[in-house]
Formats: sequence, C-alpha cells, structure tokens
Amino acid sequence: MDQTARMLDDEHLLGTALMPDPLPAARAVREAVGPLGLDDDARRVLLVAAVAVVDRTEVLLAASGINIDTLMAGPAGRHLHLVGGRFRFHHPRIRSIVHEDADLATRTAAHGALAKVHRRADEPLIAMWHTALSTLAGDPLLADGLVELAEQHLARGDVHRAHEVAREAASHGTDKVRARAFAVAGRAALWAGHVHDAVVHLRRAAHAAGTGPTTEGAPDAARPLGIALALLDGRPDAVVPGDACGADRAAIAAARKTMRMLDGAPGEAATILGEVAELAPARPPSWWFDGPSDAMTPLAEAHLRVAQSYLALRLGDITGAASVLDDAVERLPVALAFGGLGIALARRLDLVREGHLSRPTAALEASVPGQVAPVVRAATLGDRAQTAVFNGRWVEAATLLGLAAERGGDELRRLWLPTPDPVELLVLAGQDRAARHSHERLRLHVLPTAGPESAGGFSGGPTRRRRLDLARAELALADASGVNRARERAVEASLRVGSTFERGLTELVAARAYARLGLPGDAAAHLLGAHELFEESGAKAWEHVAEQALKTPGFVPAGASETAGRAPDETTDESATAGGRDELCGQWDGLLTERELDVARLVVQGRTNRQVAANLYVSVRTVEVHLGRVFRKLGVRSRTELAVLALRG
Repeated sequence: MDQTARMLDDEHLLGTALMPDPLPAARAVREAVGPLGLDDDARRVLLVAAVAVVDRTEVLLAASGINIDTLMAGPAGRHLHLVGGRFRFHHPRIRSIVHEDADLATRTAAHGALAKVHRRADEPLIAMWHTALSTLAGDPLLADGLVELAEQHLARGDVHRAHEVAREAASHGTDKVRARAFAVAGRAALWAGHVHDAVVHLRRAAHAAGTGPTTEGAPDAARPLGIALALLDGRPDAVVPGDACGADRAAIAAARKTMRMLDGAPGEAATILGEVAELAPARPPSWWFDGPSDAMTPLAEAHLRVAQSYLALRLGDITGAASVLDDAVERLPVALAFGGLGIALARRLDLVREGHLSRPTAALEASVPGQVAPVVRAATLGDRAQTAVFNGRWVEAATLLGLAAERGGDELRRLWLPTPDPVELLVLAGQDRAARHSHERLRLHVLPTAGPESAGGFSGGPTRRRRLDLARAELALADASGVNRARERAVEASLRVGSTFERGLTELVAARAYARLGLPGDAAAHLLGAHELFEESGAKAWEHVAEQALKTPGFVPAGASETAGRAPDETTDESATAGGRDELCGQWDGLLTERELDVARLVVQGRTNRQVAANLYVSVRTVEVHLGRVFRKLGVRSRTELAVLALRG
C-alpha cells in the first residue's frame, strides 16, 4: 500500500484526479498474487484481455489467434473467468501485473490486433480507439473522430471513458481539435468529481484555443472551469441545473429544490425526489457503451444522494439516511456536493448511530480537495457537543452549541442535524440563570417570525426549527404547575416537524423535566417512549442515553405505576386542551369507534400505551388492540405517522 501511494500523486489519493488504469503493480500486489506461471502465449492472451474495452470472448480469441480449448487448457485460462460468452480477470491485480510487465511494442501489437478484429466486426468506433493506441506517432486524422467518440461517452454519463478517450485525442490533435479534446477531457473530469484534473485540462483548452490561428469554433472552457474552482472553494451553489443536461439536469434540479423545501415541506420534497428515482445511476468504469444511454454522472448523483440522505434525516429516519449515504460514499464524490454537506451528514449520522466517527467518514473528510462551506465547519462544533453530551459534560456541550449557532446561524438550523437542546443542557448542569437567559434570546428570535403557516411552510426562515427549540426549552424550564401544558406544546411542535428522532428527543426532555420535579412515574413513561422512538429511527447512541437514564436516580424501572406523582394541574390541563384534541382528531369521527377515537387522541398527544391504559381505565393489551385497529383503518404504520396525519387534518 505504501509503495502504491508513492506511485500516485496527492490528487490521486484525494480522489480529485483520475487514477491510472490499470493501477501500478506495486511489490505488495505482486506478493499477494504470487507467481503467475505464464508462458509467452499466455502472456499475449492476458495482455489482449487487459487492454480490450469489450469483454466478449470471441474478440479475445480472434485477437489472440487461439481457440477456446487452447485457452482453457493453457496457463492463461487459470486467470480468466469465462461464462456466457464473456470474460473477466479473476482479480484486477492480475491485469495490473500483466499490463505493467509488457513492453511498449507488445502493447502496441495487442491494440493493433484488436483494431483489426473490431474493424472486421463493423465496430469502427472501437477499432479507431485501438488504432490510435497502436500508433506510436500522433495522427491528426484520428483526432476528430476520437473527440466525437469522447463526447458520445460523456453524453451517456460514462465520464471515465470520455476522459480517457479525450486525452488520447489531445495527444493526436492540433490547434482547435486539441482545444476541443482538452475541453471534453476537462468536462468529463469535472462531472466525475476529479476537479484537479478538470482545472488542468480546462486551462489547457483555453490556452490551446488561444494559440491557434483562429479562435472561431473554439470550445468555451470558462464556465466548467469556474464550476471546478467553485467546488474547490466549497461553494454550495457551485453546481446548478443549467450547467447540466439530461439525467444530470433532472437530478441536480430535484436535489437543489429538495434542499430549499426541507424546513417547511418535507413531504413535497419527498415527492420531488420520487420523480427522479428511476434515473440510471452513475456507471462504474467498465466496458464501452454498456448500460442505459442516459445515466447520471458521479457528481450529479452525489448531489442527489446527499439530498436523499438529508431528507431521510430530516424525517428522523436515521437508518435510511445512513444507508443512502454509506452507499454514496463508496462510489461518488460526496465531499463535493453542496459545499461538503455530505461530510456534515456523515459525521452526525455516525455520532447518532454509534457515538463515534467511523473510518469511512474519516476517509470522506480526508478527500476534501479544498474548502468546505462555513455551515459545514460550524456543524463540526455540534459534533463535538454531541460527544460531550454522551459523556455527561453538559456545560461544554451547551457552550459548543452556542458557538455553532453563532457561526452557522439560520443555515445551520435549516440543516436539521440531530442536536440536543442547549437550554436543557444548562438546566442539567444546574445553571438555571444561564438557561433562562438562553431561553429568552431564543424567544426573541421566534417572536418576529410568528404567524400562520403558508403552503410552503412557515415564512421567515427555519421557523419550525426555532419553535421546536423554544417549546423544548420551555419544557425543560417548566415548574410543576406548568409542566403538562409545556409538554403538550413541545409534543405538538415536534409532531409538526414530522421527525421520529425529534419526537424521541422531545420525549427525553419531558422525561428529564418530570424527573427534576420529583415525578418518577411520568418520567419513566416518557423515557420509555423516547427509547422506542430512538429505536424506530435508528439512533442507537441515543437509545443508550435513554437506557442509562433509566438507571439514574429519579427514574423508576419500566413497569412501575404510571399514575404515581401526577402534577397538580393535570385535571385542569386535560380539560383546557380537550377541545384542541377533539378538533385535531375530529375528522376521524365517522371512521373510528368512540373507544378507538379516545385511544387515537391520547396517542397523538404523545402518550405511551401504559399512559393511555391508565387514563381510560383499561388494560395495556386492550389499548394495543384498539391502536392496531386504528392503524389499519387509517392506513398508517406507526404512532408518528398517526400524529402527522392528525395534524394534517
């Protein structure tokens, strides 16, 4: 590995320059493969296989001048997998060794043999490619055709082949053709996410166009060069739909629209992403013209997958968000999308799931070619706060969250990264005065944006985020006479948000508030609800927080009486909010029985099954039966979906 690294530039290791194909055969690679045991004929066959751009067995046999029986009986057959008329190497390391061990004359001969085979098969484009590679001196007559071939690859989303062919065209062409070749190579590198290659080639395109006898018809490299430099500068708006076409344009448009809608209309954002779900993903470096004719490029798909992960996270589906992002990190330039937003998502998802950063996330951070957006840097402070929370360092966590809010502002709130509440952290640290001061500042931020909801959500910035923060802050500060009312408001705010995780965090804040007021029965009930919601969302680290809280003095074990320690104002609070609950679930009057409606109303409030049973004087099993019927009749699958449906009316 170290020897291979020394053979590659820093840009190769970052992923911002195209890797050599095949990769260098380092000593460690040779030691891992061991002796190949090849004779001259076997080496010739394997070299043809190594440089071929189609994987048809008849092409391999014709170019090598052997039949299938000879191939299978010889040493080359041990290193190739042949099935269904196609071939592949048992391991790509063998391809690297065979290619590196061949001298230039032998490689040239292999390309010449393949060119003849493809010409006879009436495949002129592939024949032209091998002809170009079998020509030791540049041939300007080939350059035009190679540029057109590169553009065809680029139009199909095959950026790696487009880059390779365009670079070969540049080595043959002169003046305007050379400028066109560098421009195509630069665009291909850009959409592959290889931004350093893109900058180099696009600058060469501009230089080559300017040194010819005329610049008429010369390619415009300024716009793609500007995009590449903006990506290196960490600008979230570096890539816009107008820069792309076909599948790329649709993917980027959907991704950017999703980002704008997540605060107020996540449901509509999900619909928009669903409309591009059938777009073909970026193709891996493979054989020529395989797969669909209109596929996304890696850079466009990276934007789309980050938006999809972001949407899942916004809805509290931690598992779904991580699944999308984990797949994207393995094969796409995720670090370039939206100014590095994918990095912020990956870090926070790791912490929420496992409580620490994973190796893939560390590798993703190391792949940043330049800057990341300021909001991503601010989110890193929130990551440190999250770690401090898990270790019980409340003041440190609150301080870090305050700094993050100052640096990230409304943009950070719009990200909806899973974050504890700073006011509650100060309460947990025993700093009530600081907590109330923080609450007052938050309240003043929310008041100017108070107002009715519009079709696109609240006006005036990330209002749902602010209102949820305020509601939870008031719950954390509530006294015994107002805690139930504060809990209702916090539950309603979290239900309007529509996030399973945020709903769980609200339950956790409620549990701690009741424990602080000496009401362990209520505290344990809300804590169990938090645990259930964290488990549903996939937030394993927060599940552990809830489990540890159950072992803390002030909470009773699961199964203890849920009716112990009621707050003094419960009866008054229930009657004061009954009208609101009736109105909230009134649309189900003719669909549910009276008892099912009672259960639904209490569940929408955020009550656990035990609390519902205690309130209605029935068994927990009876509540479960009624709730199951409610789910079936209304077509929902969880308590969260039921609550969101109730709020939508």
